[in-house]
Amino acid sequence: MPAGPTLADGIADYIAAVRLTPPGERPPLETARLLADRHADRIAIPRPEGMAVATSFVVGQGRETPIRIYRPAGDGAQAALVYFHGGGFTIGSIESYEPLAMGLAEASGATVISVHYSRLPEATPRAIIDECFGVLGWAHAMPEELRIDPARIGVAGDSAGAFIAAQLSILTRDRGGPAIAAQVLIYGMFDLVAREAHRTAEDPVLSWPVIEAMLHTWHECDARDPVGLPAPLRCADLSGLPPAILLGAALDPMREEGDDYAGRLRAAGVAVETRTAPAMPHGFLRALRFSAPARDEMTRLGTSIRTILRT
Repeated sequence: MPAGPTLADGIADYIAAVRLTPPGERPPLETARLLADRHADRIAIPRPEGMAVATSFVVGQGRETPIRIYRPAGDGAQAALVYFHGGGFTIGSIESYEPLAMGLAEASGATVISVHYSRLPEATPRAIIDECFGVLGWAHAMPEELRIDPARIGVAGDSAGAFIAAQLSILTRDRGGPAIAAQVLIYGMFDLVAREAHRTAEDPVLSWPVIEAMLHTWHECDARDPVGLPAPLRCADLSGLPPAILLGAALDPMREEGDDYAGRLRAAGVAVETRTAPAMPHGFLRALRFSAPARDEMTRLGTSIRTILRT
């Protein structure tokens, strides 16, 4: 049996911890959602000293969106990030992605509002984007209650969540608000078509069958309620968007999309900072409990966020 790719320290232990079923098996969607939340303690990290955590809800027309708010220690109005978790638009939650959201708040010094948006196939892409746009508007409407600076609110997301964050950056420009100070895009997907890199990558976390199923589900759900927006990488005009930080993973089959999107942003005059984490697979920032290199990447990312939201 050929050896797999070399992984950063601790990542193999993380992969073992998040594996819900034996290799090669894929549980039904509802089972996967339940197991991911039930076993979230396997990857949990300690709450940083002085950090306040609260769960609440953003009320919209016909729905309530759960959110979890992470406020680092400190007085005064903080910068903020409205964060959208990964999970291929079908799984993932504020529970199973807490290590990333909490780590992001600690590293950046910003209040992080983690959003449990509706998921496919029960929702549609249009409903997800509209819901997340509503949560962003809610954050702008609550600066005193959240104790955040409305001029320093950014969006962040990993994987599918990065797609949402990028879409919102374009949408708010086109609709005239609410303003976004920065976009933090972590090993994101930015297109909705299959690529050769998706089929041939050696990533031990994100395989081609998973990507294929995700793309199929998106297009199937979009057909019944079209979102009416091109994927970020297909947007004809990327000018005037907020400054961006893109963090990729060396083994990630989506890395090529991130590189292409960063290039498109730069060509449109958008300030962009990029980094590719060596020997890392897709999803590695949830491995803070296991991997010193993952913690180092989070620290670097936090420093970049502090800089971009300060200016």
